[in-house]
Amino acid sequence: MGTTIEDIQYEEMWSELHFEAVMKNEAKKQCIYIFVEGHSEEVAIQPLLEDCGLNFETDGIVVANYNGIGNLKHAIRLLRKTLSHDRPIIVTFDDDIDGKRISNAIHDPLITTFKIPYSPLVTYSNGEIGGSFEESFTPDCFIESSFKPRAIDSKVVEKETDFRNVFNPSRPWVSQLASFISSNGGNPDSINKVEIAKNMVESCSAIPKTFEELAKLVRQVRITNPIKHPDDVEVKI
Repeated sequence: MGTTIEDIQYEEMWSELHFEAVMKNEAKKQCIYIFVEGHSEEVAIQPLLEDCGLNFETDGIVVANYNGIGNLKHAIRLLRKTLSHDRPIIVTFDDDIDGKRISNAIHDPLITTFKIPYSPLVTYSNGEIGGSFEESFTPDCFIESSFKPRAIDSKVVEKETDFRNVFNPSRPWVSQLASFISSNGGNPDSINKVEIAKNMVESCSAIPKTFEELAKLVRQVRITNPIKHPDDVEVKI
């Protein structure tokens, strides 16, 4: 029997499926790491970047939580000792006092730093201007997301209007929230930043510029480091 059109179509379909499976596997191997500072960013970054059009599976993107700016250098050092030593990393960090200091000490051709928020917003006690993850969103989104069940002490969850009356968007937001909770008989340690982060992602009316810019950076890094098929090797004669 000769080869039929159906046979050819089947082989082409199988070849395409095989190629797609191989490239998905290679995307994982040739991933871009996005290092994030904490659990809040870990739960929020992927849905925000996916809303910007990125596909974590096919684009080969992995979020890694380094659990605090003080651990960043150690996390990078350990990664460089693994099989992922040659993978590009986008290090995100809060643009606060510690973040500015440590990020300025990173010198690695495979590392691109990205401050959060993208544009400085609040003024710290030493006069420096910057911000943190929460300040990537609008003040309304932050406040609305904070005064919800499980986000802060239930004793003050009904006092959203009172907080709005004293809130200063040019000062660090979370510290203001902690002071307000304490002055109203609540426990400032009750602030659940991860819960607030989830609330902000779900309720923000538009994608914050910070994450639009981060998505652009990821695309640029991927263009510079394209996913290669395992058979795509240079043969030297």
